[in-house]
Amino acid sequence: MRCGPIGKSLMVVVLALGFFLQTVLVYTDTKSSVQLDALGVVGRGLWMQNNCQACHQIYGFGGFLGPDLTNAASRLERDQLEAQLALGQGQMPRIEMDADEVDALWTFLVAVDQTGIGQARHPDLVKVANFAQAKTNPQSKAIASTIAQSGDALVDAGFTLFQSSTCLACHVYFSASSVGAPDLSISVGTLGTDELMDVLEYGRLPKMPPAGFSLTQRAQVVAFLEFLTKEREAIRSQIEGKPNTFWTTLPWWEYE
Repeated sequence: MRCGPIGKSLMVVVLALGFFLQTVLVYTDTKSSVQLDALGVVGRGLWMQNNCQACHQIYGFGGFLGPDLTNAASRLERDQLEAQLALGQGQMPRIEMDADEVDALWTFLVAVDQTGIGQARHPDLVKVANFAQAKTNPQSKAIASTIAQSGDALVDAGFTLFQSSTCLACHVYFSASSVGAPDLSISVGTLGTDELMDVLEYGRLPKMPPAGFSLTQRAQVVAFLEFLTKEREAIRSQIEGKPNTFWTTLPWWEYE
């Protein structure tokens, strides 16, 4: 089927309008830039000196051995960063920094986090350091409500730790994630308590590194996972029929 002169003209007009709209969306971004203060400048220097970009990305640019750290300050706390640097994890080596240097690097990451969203991600994968905010998605609300009704302090501690650590960087509740991390709400039936403790302590190759939890913390997380498995259907029944807000949470452009 051939396209006549009028059809071709309409196609050209549509393409031109599309390019114009894209240009407007990209170049009329209302986001204000963030000016680094003196400490942030030092942190940026440390980022470069330690070649962090060889493994990590900012706005998707950099290496691919580690996660994108554009919004790391939204899902970590300063002390967690310090522990990560001091201990290393998986493929990440230990990086020696004193407290002042950690403060500087943290200031830099906080400033970067304020510039917008580095990666468009499903809300179930979004995790923030503020635990109250971390419980705003339907799954977390339903889990928190069920735990509150049980009054189990150990399970509640495990839930808090699970939400505030790096677990939700890969895992989602009640299904396998887009990066292939398994459904942890059936993990107890699959692995058992002792195996879960070992996975948290030693990791599971090739993708999952050791969690870096103490023995007490591992016991808390396992207690939470056991509870999640036991109450799986009851929790899921509270969130069924909820509207899926995934598309409304995505920015117009990949980098907001």
